[in-house]
Amino acid sequence: MKINNQHKSYLNSVNQTKSGQSAKQTKSEETPKNQAPVQVNISKEAQALHDAEKTVFSERVESIKAAIQNGDYEVDASKISSELVRTIQSQKEQ
Repeated sequence: MKINNQHKSYLNSVNQTKSGQSAKQTKSEETPKNQAPVQVNISKEAQALHDAEKTVFSERVESIKAAIQNGDYEVDASKISSELVRTIQSQKEQ
């Protein structure tokens, strides 16, 4: 399957139909040209916490991968089904 840039023209035509104006006009109206870019500073403590969370997440992912490859990973179907039912019910209530 070959993906090309024709989807952009399709999306632009859909946006024009929905809003009555082109996507380029909308974008230029939302972002003034003289506005300075936003800078974000993260403290060393926050960066360390982020790095620690990435390490724990990576270790968890690697342990799951290893369990799957060894055939030791077990899926709790009742837990999955109960969460699916709970999610569907909460969506109906909204």
